[in-house]
Amino acid sequence: MRLRRVLLADGASALAIRDPIAERWVPIAQALAAIGEELDIAPSLGVQPPAEDLIALLAGGETVRAQLEGLCEATRRRGVTIECREAPLLPFQPLLLRAFASSERHWVQSARGHVARNMPRAMPLIAAYERLLRRPFPPFRPRRLFYEQPSYYIGNALTVLPDGAQAPWPAYTRALDFEIELGAIVVASVRDATPAQARAAIGGFLVVNDLSARDTQWQEVRHGIFGPLAKTKTFASTISAEVVSADQIIDRARSLRAEVRVNGERWSETDTSDQRWSFEEMLAFASRGESVHAGELLCSGTLHDGCSLEIGRWLAPGDLLELTIEGVGTLRNRIGEPA
Repeated sequence: MRLRRVLLADGASALAIRDPIAERWVPIAQALAAIGEELDIAPSLGVQPPAEDLIALLAGGETVRAQLEGLCEATRRRGVTIECREAPLLPFQPLLLRAFASSERHWVQSARGHVARNMPRAMPLIAAYERLLRRPFPPFRPRRLFYEQPSYYIGNALTVLPDGAQAPWPAYTRALDFEIELGAIVVASVRDATPAQARAAIGGFLVVNDLSARDTQWQEVRHGIFGPLAKTKTFASTISAEVVSADQIIDRARSLRAEVRVNGERWSETDTSDQRWSFEEMLAFASRGESVHAGELLCSGTLHDGCSLEIGRWLAPGDLLELTIEGVGTLRNRIGEPA
């Protein structure tokens, strides 16, 4: 099941399901009204009708998926057509953004990239060490806790932008970077959950771009109090317009191919295979001693070779950035001019 928000002919937005047979988006509430049916589900957050509540639809599982498949079939059979178009709209507004770090390879390569940018004279000696001992330079590796439990920080859910929106370039950075990540949507509140309970609470997946200011990060990590959790990260993130139901992704969430394209040119090929922690383990850990609520977004952390800092190619104003994860979708954003 694929869901997204669309614009109707009158300019209003609506939640729609993808009809794979007719290859069109079907606005759910409007289609239900046209054929005189209702969804047998209550809104999960209590703020909007069920047909407009993405969290409720995902939480409905197989029952709701079957209802929506039937809705698509009924609109085809009855010739119901509802005019709508794709637009840069958030599929939902995350309540909270928990940004994890799960790829050791990304961590090592990013540390190496930082040193190469900011301390280039040290790189020949470091490179010689790594060639001789055939292992990463020790300071490049994550600290011990990375290997013992999931690690995350709380991001800024209020600066999340949709697919198609312009990605902002803050005035204080000259090194704007992208980070391709897999995002999981929590659709049922949990506390002190087991991995099995956490798995049942994950309802959908999408593509995430965690924008970063790398020169600011270098300063905040080395000289700041809270590390790269202020101006490095909080100015913006983007998420794909389409959400894929968890049944299509969760069993293979650690075996998905991905790629990065800029202006149509492939900059990087990557995958989710080296994620140290599963989403079930991430969510179970996040719920220790606190409630994780329906509507929160969990981010996998950057996939290896999934940012400029690792691959050494940097964005410029006006670039069209496309991040694709197999089976999930593509996130497209044009890079804005520096503020």
